[in-house]
Amino acid sequence: MTESLFEISLLKIPVTDIEEASAFYAEDFGLELQFVAAEYGWAQFALGDCGLALYRPGGGGGDGKIGGSLDFHLSLAADSFEALAQRLGAKGCLLGDRIHTGADGTTFVDIADPDGNVLKVFRR
Repeated sequence: MTESLFEISLLKIPVTDIEEASAFYAEDFGLELQFVAAEYGWAQFALGDCGLALYRPGGGGGDGKIGGSLDFHLSLAADSFEALAQRLGAKGCLLGDRIHTGADGTTFVDIADPDGNVLKVFRR
């Protein structure tokens, strides 16, 4: 097997309000906020070896569509997964109000952010 030349370095999520979305991803979702540049419509979080950015469409970060399923999945260790599911379930952010089990036996939650973007998070 050859070593890959590429790595994913940044995932982006389009949002309407950088400050409101930043608060959700930092306080409720539990990500580490690196910086916010609200005047440029951008906020960035640490996410393992990859960053996660929130951006306002048309503001230089891209023209993504706000709302609906995002084109990536995240995963958490079992204890962190359970804590996230409980915390966001209490806030009404879990779609279906429950933890799901896939046909392949995977365990996951679908989480809606304040803009209706849906993140799928799997239990590792």
